[in-house]
Amino acid sequence: MKPLLLASAAFGVGGAFMKPATGFTRVLPSLAVLSCFLVGSVFLTVAVNRGNLSSTYVIGVGLEATLAVGFGLVVLHERLTMLQIAGMVLIICGILLLRR
Repeated sequence: MKPLLLASAAFGVGGAFMKPATGFTRVLPSLAVLSCFLVGSVFLTVAVNRGNLSSTYVIGVGLEATLAVGFGLVVLHERLTMLQIAGMVLIICGILLLRR
C-alpha cells in the first residue's frame, strides 16, 4: 500500500504543477511535472507488481484524483460545485470498495 500512496502523492503533486507550467512554457514547473510523473510511474509499477493491476491501478488513479482536487482547493483556491462534490464522494466510495 505504501508504494501506491507514494505514487498517488507524486502524481497529485505533479498535477498541481501543471497549471503553473502553463503548457510546459515555464521551465521549473515543467520539470516538477515531469519529475513527479516519473517518480509516480516508478512507484505505481512497484505497487502493481505487488497486487492486481485491475484494482491497484484504479485505486491509485482515484487517490491521485482526490489529491489533485485537494491541491486545487487548498493551493489554487478553486471551488467545487455540489455535483463535483458528489463525484468525489463516488470516487472515494469506489476506492473503499476496491480495497475490500
